[in-house]
Amino acid sequence: MIKIDGIQIKGIASCVPTNIEDNLNVPLFDLEKRQKIVKTTGVRQRRIADKDTCTSDLALQAARKLIKNLDIDVSDIGVLIFTTQTPDYVLPATSHMLHKELGLSPETITFDINLGCSAYVYGLYVTSSLLKTAPRKYALLLTGDTISKYAAPEDASTRFLFGDAASATILESASNEEPMMFSLGADGKGLRNLIVPAGASRIKHSSETQKLVIGEDGNSRSEEHLYMDGMEIFNFTISTVVPHIQEVIDSCGMPDLVVFHQANKYMLEFMRKSLGITKEIFLYSLSEYGNTSSASIPLTLCSQNSRIAKSSTILLSGFGVGYSWGTIVLDLKDSLILDVIEYEV
Repeated sequence: MIKIDGIQIKGIASCVPTNIEDNLNVPLFDLEKRQKIVKTTGVRQRRIADKDTCTSDLALQAARKLIKNLDIDVSDIGVLIFTTQTPDYVLPATSHMLHKELGLSPETITFDINLGCSAYVYGLYVTSSLLKTAPRKYALLLTGDTISKYAAPEDASTRFLFGDAASATILESASNEEPMMFSLGADGKGLRNLIVPAGASRIKHSSETQKLVIGEDGNSRSEEHLYMDGMEIFNFTISTVVPHIQEVIDSCGMPDLVVFHQANKYMLEFMRKSLGITKEIFLYSLSEYGNTSSASIPLTLCSQNSRIAKSSTILLSGFGVGYSWGTIVLDLKDSLILDVIEYEV
């Protein structure tokens, strides 16, 4: 466990596209099969960004809303971190565009982190660590993905799961704040089990990489689409992530509320039961938003914000692509957690 004290989460905001895709209307299977998928995954609908909306657009709107509601002077923000796997460009880092649009100081520490499922917890660790030594009072963590852009339309393993969202979190130096407790890890041996194989430097974009091919799992996708080996991801979660979270609970005690990365209902229920976590303290946002990758934890907090103020300790855990995992135990009862906002063009 890693302890970071003197840092408070001042507020959290999340932003989603207005377009809703209902999984019962996805024209891949008959209605009975679609109903079975919804029951197993727990995902009834997802928010889908249009072709002109990037993750940064959602993150920028969440950031502006949060800054306004907290009445923060942007000149007091000394750190800006953007965690995403769907940046605007190969280069430069999208965080620098966000820096410009928000009008932050030239002295603000600014960079991207390429992470998905564990991104929010990793982002909180990096951002709070930097804020401990930064010369300004606040730090801004932006997380999000428009991962639906990489899900092949006829790939049932991803089409029904992934939605789009982004979030903004403001952290503040606060000497009397209760410490945040982190536990982080990674195992690169699992990198090929959740991957977009082509389109970057290893396998460059070409007409060949765009060709649709029916894979061994019977799903049609190209090398530039998202590939997920669901069974391997499940095995990793059970063999590695569950013991990891158990160690955190053994160290810190059972929290008042628990929020996991919103992977799918079958996996989360298996984990919940394995860890002895009751339904009453376990929060979901899957049904309305699906798996929103790096935004899933803060989006769940915003969608269930009425319950946060009554809780003294919350456990957040993200796990998946990489492989990568991270868990944090913290106090959010004095944080401003806004209702989920819809993106306005």
